[in-house]
Amino acid sequence: MNAASNKRPPLLQGIRILDISHQYSGANAAAILADLGAEVISIEHPAGSPIRTMLPTKEGDSAWWKVAQRSKKNITLDLSKPRGREIFLDFARRHDVLVENFRPGTLEKWKMGPADLEAEGVSLALLRISGYGQTGPMRDSPGFGTIAEAMSGFAYMNGFPDGPPAFPSTTLGDGVASVFGAVGVLAALVSRLRNGGLEKSQGVEVIDVALFEALFRIIPTQVSGYDMVGKIPKRPGNYLGDHGVLRNVYRTRDDRWLCVSAVGPVAARRILVAARAEHLLPEIDGGAMRDSDMKKVQAFLWRCNEHLTPWAESNTFDKLAADLTAAGAVFSAVYNVADIVQDPHYQAREDLVRAQDDRWGSVLMQGIVPKFPARDHAIRHAGRDRGADNTAVYSEWMGFSSDDLASLKRDGVL
Repeated sequence: MNAASNKRPPLLQGIRILDISHQYSGANAAAILADLGAEVISIEHPAGSPIRTMLPTKEGDSAWWKVAQRSKKNITLDLSKPRGREIFLDFARRHDVLVENFRPGTLEKWKMGPADLEAEGVSLALLRISGYGQTGPMRDSPGFGTIAEAMSGFAYMNGFPDGPPAFPSTTLGDGVASVFGAVGVLAALVSRLRNGGLEKSQGVEVIDVALFEALFRIIPTQVSGYDMVGKIPKRPGNYLGDHGVLRNVYRTRDDRWLCVSAVGPVAARRILVAARAEHLLPEIDGGAMRDSDMKKVQAFLWRCNEHLTPWAESNTFDKLAADLTAAGAVFSAVYNVADIVQDPHYQAREDLVRAQDDRWGSVLMQGIVPKFPARDHAIRHAGRDRGADNTAVYSEWMGFSSDDLASLKRDGVL
């Protein structure tokens, strides 16, 4: 008997989620829940989702779609058509969660907002991800992750001191919002279970996630620091001495990149020991990082950084790694994706998995986070072709015949 056969069922097995997202944030929130065992049906407009257009693509297949729609059943349906609305409501009545990321007011325009759903006998948790949220003066403005990164303060804080604000090169705003969205869904489900179970009619529980708020929430001291000492964070590059930590990225003699990170004097001292910075050890032992004068702490950390730069430049990465490891310091190479794919720790943690794919056989992608070693969580397949599950889902859930499906397709409903 292998280890997998001893594992318990997925945590969210039996939870039904209807995903009508057309952008990455909502789609990824539903994918996170699918990773944990929820049954997710993704409803896509018959003309196709914008996510399918995102690069890179291979013969028309988007890598974004393969990941964001993994483990979901894919069906098509035009929600704006009256017949499409009727079918949607039938689906919604049979689900525990609905995920959407249209601009606020869109569902209401289609008479599918929270009040409309309740009037139709729908009881579920409704995750609504939008640029600016369902309330406030900017609620009707369009917004993508980049705007969230700008408005949250994140971009202003990133980049080098002599350069412009820097935006992340991947979809950080959407990704963070998707995690908060998944957390919100789980909180709503727990509440429902405590109050009589998922079958009991409890109306529609709205989970309102704004893209800018999610990223704003994870920046620890931007607001409190401004309130307490009037500090507006500046762009520090990779050096974080202004935060009272020893962190930077250094080029090695063999043209690789090494980062070190230390919070507190014990961790910082280990780096200084590895770097043979004997002249700085008396200062750190004397409390230089605990001084009540922030400027003195920052000045000390800058002297540390000035020593580390030539130290890294005069040694190979392997030599630096050996010395830092011997000292017990926190460090890492700066990985690119080729490094990640070849890394034994990623492999041992099952962070690189091959998801079965209808066209390509399999697609390599990220594994499931977080891990539940006792549970049988698995990625069932990569994102599927448009309408790949129409026949199976509509036949099973609605009892539609092949003639019904053909008629709905002719009318542009599917």
